[in-house]
Amino acid sequence: MSLRDRFRAAEDAFLAPKAGPSEAQASQALSAKRGRMSVAPPPSANKSIAALLRPILKETGLGLNEMKRHWRDIAGEAFSRATPVKLAGGTLTIHVPSALAPFLQQQTPLLLERLRVAGGKVKAIRVDHRAPAGPARQPANVRPLQKPLTSAEEAALAQTLDPACDPGLRSALMRLGRAVKQG
Repeated sequence: MSLRDRFRAAEDAFLAPKAGPSEAQASQALSAKRGRMSVAPPPSANKSIAALLRPILKETGLGLNEMKRHWRDIAGEAFSRATPVKLAGGTLTIHVPSALAPFLQQQTPLLLERLRVAGGKVKAIRVDHRAPAGPARQPANVRPLQKPLTSAEEAALAQTLDPACDPGLRSALMRLGRAVKQG
């Protein structure tokens, strides 16, 4: 059936009965037209943007955020404790714990090769060995006290520990005594 015949059939369905279309004919005419878009939908913005960015991204390679996200997969287990911090002018700066810095400095050619295989445009690696940033951590086995001891309890504890001559031992026993009193 040609397109012209379809339109004529639709016109005939609406114009044929002079007294008015029956319910069945109206339903049939509506179902023939329902669900068909007269205008094609616009192209998705994703496809348009991807087409524009594809040539640009081929030149730039892997970005720093993408590198951070997949660092363990790209760099391997030996470099997993290092963290990429900055990528500028083809030079990648990584922070490394101080103890691993000499080892990782010797392994930078291997890391460069792995980054190139992953698609990164890295020409050189700068190893920056620093202590990890963050607040001073207290030892895991020491909990802060819930409430301080009263001055009378503190004096009684100090008097009990007076015979201990070593100051380090005395302070450790004072902490233990405070923790026991909290218990």
